Amino acid sequence: MAVRSIAFTAYPAEDVQRLLAFYRDVLGLRVDRAHPDEVDAQFVEFDAGDGHWFSVIPDRFAGRPAGSGSGVVFEVDDIDAVLEDVRKQAKSADEKVTDYPTCRIASFEDPEGNKVGLHQTTGAR
Repeated sequence: MAVRSIAFTAYPAEDVQRLLAFYRDVLGLRVDRAHPDEVDAQFVEFDAGDGHWFSVIPDRFAGRPAGSGSGVVFEVDDIDAVLEDVRKQAKSADEKVTDYPTCRIASFEDPEGNKVGLHQTTGAR
């Protein structure tokens, strides 16, 4: 097999510093690297745990407009609490969480409109 794992997921940003603050302060992601630093960040790499990385990069570098990212889903322990915090700063957010037999799911748009999912495992998979 040629693919061993996902190296990272990257979302395009018009304002990298604004999204750095959102993902760090609202979702609690740990900044692993910010180039050149967090104050003047041109790109940011967050440690999402268990060897997973999430990056925010300039839209011109991504070759896609800010707000066009879609596909990242973060595992959380308390989806209701996270969604409540997210609603305060997100562009939009689901009104309610959808329950499934083994999980709960909700989504929102970050401040630039990138779609982000939230997932909480509730039972055996």
